[in-house]
Amino acid sequence: MILPAALVMVLALPSAGGGGTDAGAVRKEVLAAVSQVAAAGMRRDADALEKLYAPDYFHTNPDGSVMSRSEVLASYRSGETPFTFDRSEASDERVVLRGRFAVVNERVALHGEKKGSGKFASRYRVTYLLERSGGGWRVVNSHSSLIGIEPEAPPK
Repeated sequence: MILPAALVMVLALPSAGGGGTDAGAVRKEVLAAVSQVAAAGMRRDADALEKLYAPDYFHTNPDGSVMSRSEVLASYRSGETPFTFDRSEASDERVVLRGRFAVVNERVALHGEKKGSGKFASRYRVTYLLERSGGGWRVVNSHSSLIGIEPEAPPK
């Protein structure tokens, strides 16, 4: 299963390492870009993802399999999934800025339902590599590691 890792980012960011650049502002914009990736993934918005993934983007799934950009986009466009998600929560974000590159690592909890199996929460540790390109940030690579899946009780 691909973790919703889409982004909608056309952010004009200054260089993250000099010339009076505010690294805190760049960090916020990088995290906003990653958040937009998750939002586009939740909507299964392959057109937004296509703009936000670098041409050579690839994703590593929790089982170790690797998907190319075209395979990831095709999976979002197919609509064939037994899962529906109603929310995503990110926490414990760690950001490293290196010139035109950024690495983001975070915990992600996906809340949803699998047809015939009920509601669940799946928890991942996800790492993104982003590159500043054309005045914005594009995701070059993402990797997700499964932490666990728990059933969710219905709301009271």
